Amino acid sequence: MSFSITQEELVILVYAVFMGLGGWVGFKKSGSTPSLIAGVASFAVLVVSYIIGQPWIAVGVSALLAAVFFRRVSKTRKLMPSGMLLVISAVVFVYLLIQMLGKSS
Repeated sequence: MSFSITQEELVILVYAVFMGLGGWVGFKKSGSTPSLIAGVASFAVLVVSYIIGQPWIAVGVSALLAAVFFRRVSKTRKLMPSGMLLVISAVVFVYLLIQMLGKSS
């Protein structure tokens, strides 16, 4: 039995785990229930995107999260954790968008 996963699928899954763990860490460190809910919801939507084979969903989620983290960094001027999450979300967004646009050509 052979199992193969594309690079973009791997990026989606790693990003999903990262967002889920980020929500959990935010909850554990500061008791932030919204962080936990957002992290779990992001994880769930990204995993569904992977399972149903619709990476465009992950493109949208990463764009939305990049915008949310940009707003937070703009307000707080703190690079941790929002700045780091902004960079990761923006990189995932650009990478997946390039992959999707390359496939549609």
